[in-house]
Amino acid sequence: MSHATAVLASESTDAPARPSARLVAVLALLAAFAASMSLYFATTHALSYHARDEGPNASYAISLHAGDLPTIDSPVALDRDRFPQIARGANREELDRHRMIWTANHPPLYYLLGVPWVALADALDNPQVLITGMRVMSALAYGALVFLVGLIAFEVTPRRPAAAMLATAITASPAVLAVAAGFIMNDSVAVAASSLTVLATLRILRLGVTRNRMIVMAVAGTLAAATKAPGVITVIMCGAALGVTLLLRDRTWKGFLRATWLTAIATGVPGLAIGWFYVRNIVLYGDPTASSALLERYQRVQVDTWFEVMTAPRFWHGWYDHLWVPLPLRGTGLHWVIDTITLVALLGLALGVVARLRDHGREHGLVVGAPRTPSVATVGLLVLIAHAFVIIVNLAQFRSGGGNPHERYLMTIMPLVAIVLSVGLLAIVDAVPWGEVRRREEIAAAIVSAFLLGMAAATFAVSVRTQIRVGADVMLPELRLVPYAVLVAGGLCALAAVALPLVWRPRADGGVGVEPLRGFSGPGFADVEGTLRAPL
Repeated sequence: MSHATAVLASESTDAPARPSARLVAVLALLAAFAASMSLYFATTHALSYHARDEGPNASYAISLHAGDLPTIDSPVALDRDRFPQIARGANREELDRHRMIWTANHPPLYYLLGVPWVALADALDNPQVLITGMRVMSALAYGALVFLVGLIAFEVTPRRPAAAMLATAITASPAVLAVAAGFIMNDSVAVAASSLTVLATLRILRLGVTRNRMIVMAVAGTLAAATKAPGVITVIMCGAALGVTLLLRDRTWKGFLRATWLTAIATGVPGLAIGWFYVRNIVLYGDPTASSALLERYQRVQVDTWFEVMTAPRFWHGWYDHLWVPLPLRGTGLHWVIDTITLVALLGLALGVVARLRDHGREHGLVVGAPRTPSVATVGLLVLIAHAFVIIVNLAQFRSGGGNPHERYLMTIMPLVAIVLSVGLLAIVDAVPWGEVRRREEIAAAIVSAFLLGMAAATFAVSVRTQIRVGADVMLPELRLVPYAVLVAGGLCALAAVALPLVWRPRADGGVGVEPLRGFSGPGFADVEGTLRAPL
């Protein structure tokens, strides 16, 4: 039975409660590799930064440090003595509207995290500290995102940890995103917080409601909503998924009250904590995200209708490919590699769906009287799919209004992309009649991960060479060799992550790490009749 088939089935009651130490180590090593690429750019471009984007973002933190919550009409920091890069960058802009803190439409959490760096830069009389510090936060958040995607994949497929490893490697492979996370942007922090919210929700649904798990979900939701507007969508969808699933599991009046109360906590805490900011945006600009005011200010011209953007395969396909193919490599044919991997994964998913429907027809009536409750895998995938769809709709509206799409905007849907690709690829591997399915998946996950990480390193090197040619790789004198040391450490982490599942094998005598349901050694779904027979 294929892996994709198993993912569509309910989880087994004897699935591991948490990932093994071996799997956690692999995920952490892959996350470190991704973060190392971001950290390189965070520390080598401190003297040459994106004035139009980073200046307003840094100025937001500077305004908060001064005790002011800026608006999109607030000017960027123009103090040449304290912040010379920001002042010089603003003065190079020809239009006044490019000297404003246009990022003030975003909630303040990321910029509050930058306030200590403003204070430290003043204390050390070194303006580079602010630029580098806020970049490092973004870079580390990107590493956290990569790690969290692996944990989400584990919650969706707890008995197939190889899928978690492969999903993590897929998330770490777009060097374009790693480079973007090396600058002062709130995207990686926002997506990491949203991913933590999804993870907390799935753990509650798989392992049960506890006070600590609800606290984690509420806090994570607050962080997500307080960083960027898409986090609000995450909170709403996760809260709805929690309430509906709990209600389906217990359809009594008591169950209804319990589901309603827990949903209120999951969505109400973030609403009470940060809802005021979105109300402020409505009062000031007419909508919660100030998107209309910004499009009008920057005189965006509508390029297409929303429907035309939504139904433009070439646009979405090109944007998707650009996650892995940086500008200097476009036209080299590298996009065919990504397309091939994606098509193979989608084929595996299709075969899994067909097999699942066939098995469901054969087993109809074997679970008489069993409640039709959705599995955690089903809920998790539905939440990720619905969330991605809403994000894509918003991006289509942004694009149709004349906004310029950037690859980092797709960072939000990476958890779904990574899990779908990993599940589909392993479904193809399961169909190959060679060796034991457990070991086959381990080897395949390691090989595919090695290929993806190698491709990431190669495309990252192109970005580095491009920056060197334009003279933009100026390093902080105080750091000097640190960026190179971080890159070397990241490369070693990548090698260790690929090798670890192959050399650290559980013993067959029941020793440490050998429980059949832990680590990469869990029995295949084909061996678990209870899993396959569970109702959707």
